[in-house]
Amino acid sequence: MRMLSYVVSVVSAVFVCVSGSTIASESSHCLQQSFSEYGNTETCIKNLTLTDAQFKQVCEPVSNELFTFKARYLSACPANYKGVCKGLKMQSGVPLPYVSYLYKNDMAFMQQSCSANGGTWEAGPGK
Repeated sequence: MRMLSYVVSVVSAVFVCVSGSTIASESSHCLQQSFSEYGNTETCIKNLTLTDAQFKQVCEPVSNELFTFKARYLSACPANYKGVCKGLKMQSGVPLPYVSYLYKNDMAFMQQSCSANGGTWEAGPGK
């Protein structure tokens, strides 16, 4: 429960600052790894409408006592993802301005979370 609360607060904090303005970025994807006592995850984030500064906030959250993050910017997400969540919505009902491709995550939990929050889940080729 502590992990879920943290994830929700990180997503909420990052998107309070989203203004709707966009600029093109050379690296519109980032591979994000998180490490914690709850397990390690690997997610590729595809930017849809964030500015470069906003995208950096999403890709490089601040590490804390529960989670350590590493990010690497790419021109495209790797093709071997296990699942993808598209159209996930914020509490306001507005879709998040990115798509998450999942590689090393709890897929059952991520699929349930995606669907419960208005997103569309698709299994990937790396399942």
